[in-house]
Amino acid sequence: MSKLKSNFRKWSALAFLGAFTALPLSAQQTAAIPATETATEQAQAQIVTERINLNTASAQELEKGLLGIGAKKAQAIVEYREKNGNFISIDQLSDVSGIGKATLEKNRDLLSL
Repeated sequence: MSKLKSNFRKWSALAFLGAFTALPLSAQQTAAIPATETATEQAQAQIVTERINLNTASAQELEKGLLGIGAKKAQAIVEYREKNGNFISIDQLSDVSGIGKATLEKNRDLLSL
């Protein structure tokens, strides 16, 4: 992930991302930019307006909003949560079958509790 400094101007941020959009950025929004991902995962990179809550997101929301998470892994996250209760840390995501440390790290900035 590339992180932009807080004083980065909207226009500069869009130019840095390599694309322009009609969606304006606010000071609280973040841009997720995978550093070395597959073409499919790079296509999933988007301007993030709200983090995905591990404790409330549906399988569809997890699949759509996270990098490297398909339907099967998204369902595994929901099933883990239903069986074990709410996540108490983002790091706990790596306890879910099929979710490794690499997947956790590339999604860390997209998640909340």
